[in-house]
Amino acid sequence: MSKKDSPKKPAAGNSRRIGELERLGPGGREVLVLGVDAPGFDDLPTDRKIFAYYLYRAAIAGNDILYLQNHRDAFEIKRLFETVSTNSKGLRDDLRDAINEYLKLVWIHHGNYHHYTHTKFVPSSLTKDGLREAVRCARENGATIPTRPNESVDGLLARLEQTIFDSDHEAIQTNQSDGVDIIATSAVNFWDAGITEKDIETLSLDWQHKLNVRFTRRDGKITPEVYKIGGLYGEDLATVSHFLELALPYAEDGSQHRSIELLLDYYRTGDEELFRQHSIHWLKSNPTVDYLNGFIEQYLDPRGIIGNFEANVSYAADVAIVSRIAENALYFEEKMPWPDKFKRSVVGLPVAKVVNVLVETGDAGPVSPAAYNLPNYNDIRRDHGSKNVILLNIENTRSEALLKKMVAEFYLPEYRDNVLEYAHAKVRPLKVYMHEVIGHGSGQPDPATTTDPRTALGRVYSALEECRADLVALYFLSDPKLVEIGAFTNQQQAAIVETAYVMQTQGWLTRYDHIVDMQVREAHNKGNQLILMYLLENGGDPKKDFGLDMIEHDGDYFVRVRDAGRVRKGVGELLEKLQLMKSTGDYDAAAALFDRFGTRVNPDWHRNIVRRLEKLNIPKMKAFVFPRLEAVIKTGQVVDVRVYHDEDLATQQLRFSRLRHVTDIGTH
Repeated sequence: MSKKDSPKKPAAGNSRRIGELERLGPGGREVLVLGVDAPGFDDLPTDRKIFAYYLYRAAIAGNDILYLQNHRDAFEIKRLFETVSTNSKGLRDDLRDAINEYLKLVWIHHGNYHHYTHTKFVPSSLTKDGLREAVRCARENGATIPTRPNESVDGLLARLEQTIFDSDHEAIQTNQSDGVDIIATSAVNFWDAGITEKDIETLSLDWQHKLNVRFTRRDGKITPEVYKIGGLYGEDLATVSHFLELALPYAEDGSQHRSIELLLDYYRTGDEELFRQHSIHWLKSNPTVDYLNGFIEQYLDPRGIIGNFEANVSYAADVAIVSRIAENALYFEEKMPWPDKFKRSVVGLPVAKVVNVLVETGDAGPVSPAAYNLPNYNDIRRDHGSKNVILLNIENTRSEALLKKMVAEFYLPEYRDNVLEYAHAKVRPLKVYMHEVIGHGSGQPDPATTTDPRTALGRVYSALEECRADLVALYFLSDPKLVEIGAFTNQQQAAIVETAYVMQTQGWLTRYDHIVDMQVREAHNKGNQLILMYLLENGGDPKKDFGLDMIEHDGDYFVRVRDAGRVRKGVGELLEKLQLMKSTGDYDAAAALFDRFGTRVNPDWHRNIVRRLEKLNIPKMKAFVFPRLEAVIKTGQVVDVRVYHDEDLATQQLRFSRLRHVTDIGTH
C-alpha cells in the first residue's frame, strides 16, 4: 500500500470504521468501499458468538477458492501483487499507488474480471516495466516472489503479463452470447483452455451436470476433477472443514447440526448428493446464527451448472413484515398470473429471515448481494421449500449524499420527493422481501416434464429466474394484501407502486456504466434490461400499450410512468411468459426473448447515462469491509468473541490471505 494507506496492525479498541471508507479507480469512480456495522452482536449469548467465530474462520479459509475458479492466473496475480505491495519500501510513490489500485480491484472482484460484467479489466496506470521495477524493489527488500516449481521470477512475469495487461486476451470470463461456443470462448477456470462444448458433451450427463467439478484434458481425454479434500482445492477445503468441525458442537438445533455433518461429508467425498441433503437440513433450520458455505451460485458457468465457492455468517435481526409476507405465501401463489397447473397447490411456510452479516467471502463478498434465496435445486424447492434471507446491515450501509445526487440528476422532478421518501424506507426493502420470499419460491414445473428447468434452459436460466422474481415483487406491490399486513398504508400504496416502477426502470438505467461493448452479460442485469425494454416496446406488439415511455428532456433521457395500471399489465404479461418458459423448459422461446430485449442496449442512452454519472463522479459499484472477530482464549479454549470495526479493505484482505491455511484459533 502507499505510505498513507499501508496496512497497519488494527488499533486497540473499536475505532468504528463504518460507512464510506474510500473510493477506488480513476476519479474514484470504480468502487465505493463501505464499512459494515454489526449491531447487536455483543448482546448475543456467548455460545452463539463462539459458534459464529468458528463459522467465520471457515468462511475465510475458503475465500481463495474463488480466485482459483475465476481464472487460471487469478490467484497467482493476487499473490504476486500482495507480495510486491507489502514489500514496497523505497518504491516510487506513483508505482506504489498503481500497484495498490490494481490490487484492490483484484481483491474486490476475486481476480481481474469484473464481478458484474464478466469482462477483463487491466491496470489503469501500471505498465509492464513498472511491474517489473516493483518486483525488483520487493526482492531487494527481502521478499520471496512466489513462483511455480522450477520457474524463475522472469518466467512468472512473462507468463502472467498477457493476462494482466492485454485487455483483448481472453476478454470475456463468462460468454453466454448466441451463436458461439460458450465453453471455448469463456475464460472462467472451470475447464482447461481449449476445451469446447463438444468436448464436454462427450462425458456422461451426470458429469456434465455436476455442481463441484472442473474439466481437464489428459492424454487427449476430458477428465473431471472433483472439488473435495484430497482432490481439487483439497487443502482449502480441509481448513474449511477444520473450523466446521469446531463449530459443530455449538449448532443450535438438530437440523443445523445435521446440515454441518453432511457438509463435512460432502467436502470429504465430493458426492453432490450429500450437498443436496445438507441443503434440505440447512433450509429447515431457522437459528439465531446461520451460515452459507459451499459451491452454490452458478452465474460464472455459461451453462449455469458449476457452482462458485461462497460463504457467509450471519445472525438474526427482527423485521416483522418479512414473517407476515411468508405467512401469506399461499395467498400470493394462488394469485399468480399464470395457469393453475404451474402453481403450487401446497405452499409450506417459507423460512424467511432478516439478518446482519458478519463476513462474506468468495462469491458473496466483498461485493455483496442484498439477499439470497436457497437452495437452487428446483426439486428441493418444490418438495421442501426454501430459505429466504435478507441482509439488513448490507442494505443499511450506504451514502445518503450520493442518493440525493443521483435522484436530482436521474429522476424527473415529479418523482424525486417520493423516491427520497420511499426508496430505502419502503420500496427497496419490500422489493427485496417479495423477490426472495415469494418470487423465487413460486411456481412449479409442468407435471408432464421430468427435466429440471435449470438443465433445460441452460445459459438463460439464471437471468430468467432473477427477472421472474423481480417481476413477482413488482406485480404484487399493488395488491391489497400488502396494506392488510402493514407493509404500507392504503394512502401510500399508489405512490409506492409508481415509485417502484420508476426505480426499477430508471434505476437500472443509472447502472448502464456496468455495461461493456453495449452487451449485457450478468444475469441480474439481463433481467433488468428485459423488463425495461419489454415495457418500453410493449412486448413487441404495436397494438399494446404498457404505459411506460422514454423521454428526452434537455438532451437527457428519463423514464416516465404514464399509466401505472398499464405498467402492471405489462409486468404481469412478461411474468406469465417467463413462468411458462421455466415450467416447460422452453429454451428456444426464453433465449429469443432475452436475445431480443435483455442483451443489447441503446448506445445513445448509454452514452448519455455514462456522461451524467461521470459528471457526478458516482462510483459504479459498492464493496464492503466486514467486522473483525477476535476470539478470547483461556487455557486453549475460546471463551468469548469480540467484534471490531477497525480494518480498511487492504488490512482485511491481507489478513484473509494470511489465514488461508491457518488452523490456530488464536491467530487473527
